[in-house]
Amino acid sequence: MTVQQSKTSPKPKKTGRSADSVDKVYEAVKKLAVDYHFRPGERINEVELAGRLGVSRTPVREALNRLARDGFMTCVPNRGFYSREITPQGVHAMYEMRAVIEQAAFRFACLRGSDDDIAATVAIWNTHKDISLEDDAVGNWERVAEADEAFHMSIALMSKNELLYETLEGLNSLIRFFRRIDLATPSRRINAYDEHVEIIDALCCRDAERGVKIVEQHITLSSEHAVEVTKEGLARIFFGYQR
Repeated sequence: MTVQQSKTSPKPKKTGRSADSVDKVYEAVKKLAVDYHFRPGERINEVELAGRLGVSRTPVREALNRLARDGFMTCVPNRGFYSREITPQGVHAMYEMRAVIEQAAFRFACLRGSDDDIAATVAIWNTHKDISLEDDAVGNWERVAEADEAFHMSIALMSKNELLYETLEGLNSLIRFFRRIDLATPSRRINAYDEHVEIIDALCCRDAERGVKIVEQHITLSSEHAVEVTKEGLARIFFGYQR
């Protein structure tokens, strides 16, 4: 008597090549999403996107599912994927969350970071401190935004908490577009520089309480400022200019 074979064949495991393809598509589409190359609320055309990237729809669909889980897309059953919306409330909420995470990161960094760790973090910011704060050239304030993110991620790394670090890393991707807008104004960049000096001083002294207060002040976006950042973001996306 022969054993009857199951009518349902086991699902084939992903090959290294297919997994690699999904990862590459994910990173490519994520970059487009981070910079709002898809307009807020825009329905994503999977066929067109697959053709643009030179891949089949399968890795595109898998990448979009991952991006939806990460907050870059919205998945509507039976309708497809849509680019994330921009609202002042949403921008404000992201900055509130970032402030909470970075205050915890700073506190842990003071407790767990070595002197060498702190020196490396200070060096990250010092390598960018000579960027002209008054120059409105796009390349300059984008470099400030990149340096700002690297500096804060270095503090998070000192927390020695992998989950905290990864959470902040994901949140930074979601707010990167708005971070650049926030630092596009020379006065805001000058304030950010001054606050970084204070954060560094508190970190070197391992003064967690003082540092946490400065971090909160440095990151928290007022409701009014969130409205302005949102307006500027929408103007750039839909009209291609800066206010």
